Amino acid sequence: MKVNLSATGFWKINNIGKKYTGDLYLNEDEGGIVLYIRIPNNGPIMSYLELPLEIPFITGSTINGAKITIVNCSRISTNSRVGSEEVFGYKAHFMFNGVNFKEIKDIKFSKMTISIPGIIQWGDVSNYVRPDLDKKKDSLIDLKIVKPIEIYSNETYSISYYLDYSDPFHLMKEEIILKQTPNLIIEAQSIQTIEWFIQIANQMKRLIEIAIGAPLSYSSMIVESSEIYYEFEDNEKHIRPLEVIHAYKHAVNSENSTKRLMKHDYLFSLSELRQANFSQWQEVATIMEPIIELYIDSLYNQNLSVSRHFLNMVQALETYHSRRIAYSLHDYKKRVEKLLEVRPEALREQDREFLLDGCRDFVILKSRLADLLLADHRFIFHTGDFKLVEFPKLIAKTRNYYTHYNQKQEDKALNGDDLITAFHILQNILEFYLLKELGFNEVFIHERTRERIKPIMTSNAIRKADKRKIINSP
Repeated sequence: MKVNLSATGFWKINNIGKKYTGDLYLNEDEGGIVLYIRIPNNGPIMSYLELPLEIPFITGSTINGAKITIVNCSRISTNSRVGSEEVFGYKAHFMFNGVNFKEIKDIKFSKMTISIPGIIQWGDVSNYVRPDLDKKKDSLIDLKIVKPIEIYSNETYSISYYLDYSDPFHLMKEEIILKQTPNLIIEAQSIQTIEWFIQIANQMKRLIEIAIGAPLSYSSMIVESSEIYYEFEDNEKHIRPLEVIHAYKHAVNSENSTKRLMKHDYLFSLSELRQANFSQWQEVATIMEPIIELYIDSLYNQNLSVSRHFLNMVQALETYHSRRIAYSLHDYKKRVEKLLEVRPEALREQDREFLLDGCRDFVILKSRLADLLLADHRFIFHTGDFKLVEFPKLIAKTRNYYTHYNQKQEDKALNGDDLITAFHILQNILEFYLLKELGFNEVFIHERTRERIKPIMTSNAIRKADKRKIINSP
């Protein structure tokens, strides 16, 4: 990452003790915040630990008097210029302009507004609307300001979706640009650290990434606190929002933000999410963390091989079953018996074999996949040309082949188009359970799961038709 010199000034570690001369380098577009502290030294090389490796915050004043605070600083370099100076380089997570905090406990806020480009289609609202041309024949566009839409709230915080907009002040221009910026607004009931706000924002961002099937990044970040304000002559106080330069920016493909989404392109929209039981998700979010990591890994790493995408999805399903349905073989056997109670007696033995065959000391992958595929006998997943009863075993053998690379199993493992199809089927199964964990009602889960697999069904049908055409061609 390239950073450019932004300011030279004097700096205090944790706002105490000696002042050091230093140069601040920034790359606001990519979130680069680097401070090089320079200590004059004509004697022997200073100790590597002359300054701490990790510093909670550093306050500074530039040569023109501007105040700056950088937070969560980690050593990235140490350079000794013999007979001249020692240079200690630090990379920071956050930077606040125009303020010097006295203590680390003062760096707390009650509100954060953070922009996430590329989710305006997911939000499905707009400040700019088409007017009724019967009433306004001389107008092509109207402004209808959308108020913040609450997504979730509890006794600790609330989170809302807000669509900011541009309102051009100068109209005597050849080109006027209207821009809308989607934001999350997080408001805490008591003051919290900026890391706390980032944690809440990350949980929500991940959820939206799952919904739209694309990686996302943060743009602008603004925080507020009742302790940071403007004071005018009449002693009236007005909260002063602080713009934060931060290191939570990532270069992601913005293609998804410009294309018009169809209904099957996302797992759920903002309006649909508000109908789910979001508090239920909050209760299991920690348990679901590794499953979400595996799911999102495929979104952020589109260049991974098909086999890696496949392995991620298999591991996610295996982990989900272990964490949310049955961990031990003892628990799983009890679950199987309950599942068999609702089945006709003539089918119970074959169901028991389907669910338990191969389980000796632990629950094997094939059995976990079989259980997920049955979905409590309340939903039938599309498995394409793969027979439903053979699908779990086929996936397990393929996973074992790609994990252990046993050439003897090569002819039994999926590859090529079949491996791609299997990946999408597994993804469809995982999304079914993600919707369930989010508290969506059963009708919505079933309809959306069927919608999500339709493009794969269509693609497979076209591919098969093309193969038949080639075979039958003279």
